[in-house]
Amino acid sequence: MVRQFAKIGVQLEIRATDYNRFQEKAEKGSLQIFWWGWFADYPDAENFLFLLYGPNSKALTGGNGENAANYSNPEFDKLFDELKFLDDVPRKQQVIDRMVAIVQADAPWAFGYNPYAGSVNHQWVGNVKPGPLANDRLLYMKVNPTLRAAKIAEWNRPIWWPIVLIVFGLMAAVVPAFRAWQRRERETAARTLAAAESK
Repeated sequence: MVRQFAKIGVQLEIRATDYNRFQEKAEKGSLQIFWWGWFADYPDAENFLFLLYGPNSKALTGGNGENAANYSNPEFDKLFDELKFLDDVPRKQQVIDRMVAIVQADAPWAFGYNPYAGSVNHQWVGNVKPGPLANDRLLYMKVNPTLRAAKIAEWNRPIWWPIVLIVFGLMAAVVPAFRAWQRRERETAARTLAAAESK
């Protein structure tokens, strides 16, 4: 960060702080630059735009709001008040586009990190487009139980040849051992008989 700011002629001095001090600074509105992130609770633009809604600022709510940047823009706030009650209609997209344009112009955030997400899923699992934004994607997944059962039956057909091989292997080991035991028993019996006859 120091090197990147130096490229634009800004001397950055890092002053690390613990989380309690960070919260105190956020509540007072005395933060300058900080790293922060958010996991979406539900897949809607409103779930991110409310993080910049003026009445949600930490400084105004005694730390209870989620607007850690303490950003306030009257036009943005007015649009957010409208957005809260809009269904998924064309007007909603217009409001979102305007709010994003306002945020891009004011730049209360520097969008510097967008992690890649990928996943591999079976054919019977649907609606699973990966993304790092929400942790509750299981709510939206769908499973085709018929296809799942068919694929599991196809992939898990019993393979018998290892059992036959094991049986032959055991026989190959047990039969010679049994014959050696029988031979030893006969020899022992013959010696015992010979010793008894010699007495």
